[in-house]
Amino acid sequence: MFYSRRLIPLIILLSLTATGCQFLPQAGNKEAQTESGASDQEATPNKLPPEQIYDKQVNQDEVWGLVKKIGFTDNSIVVTLEMTNGSKQVIELNAKDDMYLMDNTRDSRYNLVPPPNNRTLPIQPGTTLKGDFVFTGRLSPRANELTLYINSSSSRSDGQTPYITFNEMFIRR
Repeated sequence: MFYSRRLIPLIILLSLTATGCQFLPQAGNKEAQTESGASDQEATPNKLPPEQIYDKQVNQDEVWGLVKKIGFTDNSIVVTLEMTNGSKQVIELNAKDDMYLMDNTRDSRYNLVPPPNNRTLPIQPGTTLKGDFVFTGRLSPRANELTLYINSSSSRSDGQTPYITFNEMFIRR
């Protein structure tokens, strides 16, 4: 009887201690917690970055461009862009299907998906084209910078198809 009085509280104390170690995170093994936290981050290495806000302006001859933001989806990259034609002739932004994004890994090129009824994206003199431009592909998980190329195959002196680049659009993750 004497032993049973001491034995029962000892069993209860041991069982509460064991239960507390299992269910209380601060009582658990810190090394195991670190490993599980790291494995959670490793399980989602291709997480898309949040929408990026820019005020990236390029002036090329008589054409002015402004990238306002870039959004990322599972299968595309959406660039909010304004282009103003200050010249006296019509210009085209995608004259030879050569408007695209390139990331800094140089492994991925994201081509523009132009509207079917407006493939060359003409801009009349003295007007501004504003819109969301969609580029095909999911952003590479290694990418941390994008460059937008407009009329990349044109000569720099061609007034109707101006060659324009928006460089150093860094991606915050």
